[in-house]
Amino acid sequence: MIHGRTSCYSGWVKEYQCYLMGAHYTHHGKGYVCMDTNAEALHDSYADLNGALFYPVEGRCGTLNCPPYVEEGELACVVCSNTK
Repeated sequence: MIHGRTSCYSGWVKEYQCYLMGAHYTHHGKGYVCMDTNAEALHDSYADLNGALFYPVEGRCGTLNCPPYVEEGELACVVCSNTK
């Protein structure tokens, strides 16, 4: 996973392009995931099981260079693979 990008480095293959997601800022100890924009719920998993909640990660100028990033803009990510 490469966060902040929509393309892979040379020699790598793009598996899918996504948005960077994480827990709410008040929920501690969680990491980030690259959530597929076409993600679907698992069969019979629509019930509220008090599992993880995902929120888009937003850019903050000062922490990130603006431009190219945008204040409060959702951050993209890309999942790449390499057969070497």
